[in-house]
Amino acid sequence: MLCLFDGERSELSLSEIAELLEWPVPTAHRAIGTLAERGFLARNPHTKRFRLGVEVVRLAASLIAGLQLPELARPHLHALTEETGETASLAIIDGAEVLFLASSAGTFRLRVEASPGLRIPAHCSALGKCLLGQLDPEEARRRLGREPYPPGTEASARTWAELAPRLATARAEGYALSVGEYEVGMLSCAVPVPARDGLVAAINVASTTARVTPEALVEVVPKLKAAAAAIGRAQGGP
Repeated sequence: MLCLFDGERSELSLSEIAELLEWPVPTAHRAIGTLAERGFLARNPHTKRFRLGVEVVRLAASLIAGLQLPELARPHLHALTEETGETASLAIIDGAEVLFLASSAGTFRLRVEASPGLRIPAHCSALGKCLLGQLDPEEARRRLGREPYPPGTEASARTWAELAPRLATARAEGYALSVGEYEVGMLSCAVPVPARDGLVAAINVASTTARVTPEALVEVVPKLKAAAAAIGRAQGGP
């Protein structure tokens, strides 16, 4: 049942769950009640529909802690933070979202906050564009689901026609830049990470427009690419 909830279906009604599972409604109702009681599902008080609960996040955090990639990446994320003073993170693509696996907090008082388990929309972030850009365009579009995409800011792409050129630019230049697309006043630059077993991963450095210009952040790209290559080698890659 939990697998029914993805980037395209963040909330489902009782009848929708029963239909998708081909279960009788009473059976689905009992199962939902058990999962909700244990924290795996939660009911939206406004829509009366069900969504994943906080217990799923706890289990995801446990899974992330056991993954090899975050452990290999952490020293390089810390090095990026030491060199730039900014928050550096590692993430993967999960449905239509970016899932953060590891992060090194910036040293400034005004900084971007990120932590393992955090999820943000892929279509309006540097990490998301970098990750989507590594996929076949048809697969990337399928993951994002129906249009228009959820609003981020006025700078966010809301349709595939708007987003596709940005992904093409990210692929061609080897990095993705986001300025105020996810949140006004925030900017980020991301590069792909060579990962094993088909995992699509990326790292970024994120800051605020109050301190850093887009041009200055792009100057960090060589450091990001060097860190990404080092993470790839740590996994046994070339």
